Amino acid sequence: MFNRFLHALQFLTILPVPTQSVSDDTYHQTMGWYSAAGIVIGLMTAGIYWLIVQQLPVQMGVLTALFFQFFLTGGLHLDGLADTFDGCMSGRDRNRKLEIMKDSRLGTHGALILLFVLLFKLTAYTALPGHLRVTCLVLAPVMGRLALVLGAWKSVYARENGLGNLFIGKITLFEVILALGVCMGALVATRQIAMGGALLAILMTVALGRHIITRLLGGMTGDTLGALSEISEVVFLMIVLLAH
Repeated sequence: MFNRFLHALQFLTILPVPTQSVSDDTYHQTMGWYSAAGIVIGLMTAGIYWLIVQQLPVQMGVLTALFFQFFLTGGLHLDGLADTFDGCMSGRDRNRKLEIMKDSRLGTHGALILLFVLLFKLTAYTALPGHLRVTCLVLAPVMGRLALVLGAWKSVYARENGLGNLFIGKITLFEVILALGVCMGALVATRQIAMGGALLAILMTVALGRHIITRLLGGMTGDTLGALSEISEVVFLMIVLLAH
């Protein structure tokens, strides 16, 4: 099981994690550990924030933390977010949408959604009370990685082949329960059981997002999972702000 966690961390970050090989047929089992990898990402992000705010204003601490997280994850899900909006909002047919999403060029819709999401995060983290800010820097990546698991569960892969085919529609209920259990454990460990409402909001966000994307594309892709992850983090932060 620890090897699956290491594979999850290796896939979701640029960290040089040593792993043992896993077959393509069982690689989907690593998704159960995505939330745990999110804890590592969150702890490192919160650590960078804490170091920066010892000498600089809160806004600089948050901005540096977000930049560090982008670097740590290789911008994997932000890229998926931009590609998803470029394709899904193009007004073209299903096949053309999927072609646009594979195009490496950034379109207007993709650029704008990146700007809005980053502004949402920067504003939300800055507006949070100090003690909750650090906690949410840890928890938001956990919730975002949970969205990856929920988005892939019982979904149809929209393409004939690709990296997403390793996960989408292949993970089992066990991986979902494991990822949810890690999220709940993170809430307990940070004494934020009240944020269970935000977790429920993420479940609803993923369900709605899957429905819309499947209608537009005929299924999910790796890019759309990334989009759900980023949007779920924003929803999580907004719900926490509303509650406080």
